[in-house]
Amino acid sequence: MGYQLIYNSSFKDIDENTINIEIYRDSGGTLIASELLCSADAVSINYESDDDVFKPIKCSDCQINVLTTKVLANLYTALGNQIYCTISKNGSLLWCGYSVPCLYSTDYNEEYNLLSLQFNDILSSLSNYNYTYLNEKQSIVSFYQVIKHIISQIDSNGLIKNVYVHNAKKINDTTDLLNNLFILDRNFFDEANEAENCKDVLEYITRYLGMTCYYYGDSIYFVDYDIIKNINSYTKYTLSDDSNTVVTLDNTIINVNQNIYESNASIAIGELYNKVVVVANSNSNNTIIPEWNDEDDIINQNADANKYYESTRDISGKNYTLLNAFFKSKNNWWWAIPSILAVPIEEVTPQNADSNGSYWQKAAYYETANEPSSLNWKTYFTISDYGLMGWKTTDGVQLSLKNKLPIAVKGGTFIIDINYRLSGDWNAAECIVTSDEQYYDGKYSTGFTDTMFKCKLAIGDTMYYDGDGWVNYQEYHNKVARNYYKICNGPNTWAGATWYKYLDEYGYWRFVTKGEYDSISGREKYSGGYADRNYVYSYTNSSNERVFIEKWFYDECKLQDCFYLVHKNKVGDKVFDTDYSLTNTVSWRMNLAESEDGVAVSLPSDKMTLGELTFELYAPNQLGTTPMRRTDKEPVRCNSFHINDVKLKYTTSDYVKDIFNDETYDEDLKFENVIDENIVNDFDDIEFRINTYNEHAGSYSYVLTKVGDEYYFVDTLTDGVSKDKLKAEEHCINKYVNYYSKPRFRYSNSIKNRDISLNSILKENTLNKNFVINSITYDLMNNKCDVELNEIR
Repeated sequence: MGYQLIYNSSFKDIDENTINIEIYRDSGGTLIASELLCSADAVSINYESDDDVFKPIKCSDCQINVLTTKVLANLYTALGNQIYCTISKNGSLLWCGYSVPCLYSTDYNEEYNLLSLQFNDILSSLSNYNYTYLNEKQSIVSFYQVIKHIISQIDSNGLIKNVYVHNAKKINDTTDLLNNLFILDRNFFDEANEAENCKDVLEYITRYLGMTCYYYGDSIYFVDYDIIKNINSYTKYTLSDDSNTVVTLDNTIINVNQNIYESNASIAIGELYNKVVVVANSNSNNTIIPEWNDEDDIINQNADANKYYESTRDISGKNYTLLNAFFKSKNNWWWAIPSILAVPIEEVTPQNADSNGSYWQKAAYYETANEPSSLNWKTYFTISDYGLMGWKTTDGVQLSLKNKLPIAVKGGTFIIDINYRLSGDWNAAECIVTSDEQYYDGKYSTGFTDTMFKCKLAIGDTMYYDGDGWVNYQEYHNKVARNYYKICNGPNTWAGATWYKYLDEYGYWRFVTKGEYDSISGREKYSGGYADRNYVYSYTNSSNERVFIEKWFYDECKLQDCFYLVHKNKVGDKVFDTDYSLTNTVSWRMNLAESEDGVAVSLPSDKMTLGELTFELYAPNQLGTTPMRRTDKEPVRCNSFHINDVKLKYTTSDYVKDIFNDETYDEDLKFENVIDENIVNDFDDIEFRINTYNEHAGSYSYVLTKVGDEYYFVDTLTDGVSKDKLKAEEHCINKYVNYYSKPRFRYSNSIKNRDISLNSILKENTLNKNFVINSITYDLMNNKCDVELNEIR
């Protein structure tokens, strides 16, 4: 049924303004409204005070005092937004808010009892709501989208109509800040992907804008009190149609002395401070992909979460108990569901695990004669190939990100690593022995190859990595359209094979038959043979003729928009039952933050890398083959790869500041300005959780802007008065230093309500100073305000 009116009340204030109160409750049934009787001090609305003149969010609350002989059970709630009230003045919405959960306290007897109802405004109530992704996944979103999304979390009735933003700053020569500033909304989640609450998110945005956010009437306002006297222009965002216009809000100075309600004035001098420190607290984006074995994501494939299988096996003269359980990814990963004879397996068991495809398994084991008090379960991602008659069968993508994550970085490096071992068995238990005799050796064989995982690493449809560098995706699409890639085979044994190629009009090398080669003139062309007749490669053309090719072309056709992640096998290395990682290409000379071994993939440093990340792993080259064909030993087929770790992280360069003392740049950049060294009172550190790009740290926290179709990191904002172009953090520190560099008055009094709001400028004649609201309490019955004012420049 939604929200329904349950109580209402109406009265006239001392100036004959009509005040209406309506209280609504979210209910599934039909409710009948009743009238409330207000007490003499009927309604008060209070906006909180704070020592920070430029506090990012200023919340308000409301107290409604009623007289009743009944227990108003409908006003009891344990939920944050089940009950809300609206207060109107002369038919216009003045304030709305949500009941404080579980707060119901009053004296109780047979006569009238005074009941005080407490409500918090929408900004305060936002602390009860966690932020959620706009598009159900990480994305780049504008400040306007975030703010509108946050409001919609709580304001299901559309009471908030507009957002007003002070035209105090410019970006890209426009004051439309909310539609021209963007952020990766992953920034609003911590390292464990736990969401921030919506109030905090709104505070982060407000702090970056250098403004104070408050709610009043049917709108939310963002105002910069530092320049409120100088600029009365605002951008008005209409939430119903997402339009925006530039409007002027009245900032006529209200004379306090001419509007005294009752004289109880007081003045004070605000505190002075030694220095102001702004900390740009960044949310690191080092972890690019989810943990491949995240316990919250990897769930038992069986309906029974504790389902496992138990068996025994004799291994190397001992009897072992083997325990296995089979798992799947709930949200993060797509994997190649295993099959037998092309029939997918609905549930993997020890009886059908010798299949073709991939699955997660947890494995534990112990010597049967020595049963332990607890088990040591280890998690593996197994890729198996049990092809019919020993043919290599498992191919294609085996593991990929289900939700492609947005990347917004400039320069830096991806580090990729895979920890794996080869096995002849689907069971990943470490006690299983495939072969103790298989070692890589060139003396008793025809040689051996490196272990290679085909991998796709791409950013949106913009570029992909080919093993040497980043390639524009248009080049790949052009090659596909021009029939460049062929279905190649090899290596095969072929005596006397010769390849022929020529350079076509696109700059591509085309491999052709000898007849075609001889008929071509006026083009650069070459022919050649093979150093080893056992490593010959070819494809079949449209005329069903065999065309011999070079190895590099075979690899390019095999990879296309992918590349190989490589472990270089060495003579003497054991083939099976041994853990290996990718061959390290990360060097200390790269000066990387949080450096570790893996394959280094450098990103372009001359432009932003922005788009959704594609990360795919294919079946490794040695799976379903005999990795080491020794002439002196029985060949052993590799039926499984057991992977126990997959990592992809992002890191930045130029991280080490002092190599000899191991001093590094701080991820959280600090801006500091000393006001007076003789004062010992430090101002509390001002924290930015949305901040300006810092080349020394990778972060989700950096603000972006868009020019045409291209995104860029925001470096500076332009001040609307001084025209200074500074980082948001620098604007902030200058504002605080300028304000607290000399004593400022605070003034308190009770004054008549002449449409005073938090946007009002007030003047006190005796001090001859201008002030803005620090705190204000509206007494609606008496149409007066108790104000505490802060002096402004």
